[in-house]
Amino acid sequence: MYGKKYWYGIEVEGRLSNVPTVFVREEIPNNYSNYPHIYFTIEYISECIKKSSWKEIEVIVNKSNIIVTIEANDDTINEIPQTIFNLIHIIYRIKDPNIELLKKYDTVSIDSRWYNTYQVTKQQMLHTTNDDYKYDIK
Repeated sequence: MYGKKYWYGIEVEGRLSNVPTVFVREEIPNNYSNYPHIYFTIEYISECIKKSSWKEIEVIVNKSNIIVTIEANDDTINEIPQTIFNLIHIIYRIKDPNIELLKKYDTVSIDSRWYNTYQVTKQQMLHTTNDDYKYDIK
């Protein structure tokens, strides 16, 4: 929901799919504790890095029973403090439009270092489209 500081919806990505969620882009709403899951977008995480301040996330992680997800990418993953990194769920985004070219039984392989890879067949991946986000609300 571009242009929104925060919004509500059902998580459709990753292992927390179908969980009611508050999504935070710029500002944490006062009623965040009414939701079992809070998701901090890449924009919010980029601001935490820029300001060197993780206080708001630390408070939620340490003083609530809310599941916390942080969106990360290659630019941000190494900037997340270990004290937060170890206690949260991370959705690590890798942008590669060529995955659309693969057939469902083809394999996606991610090389983490020499002779150390992670693979999954495309059909085993959770696939989301624009239509999956239609129930998000402000």
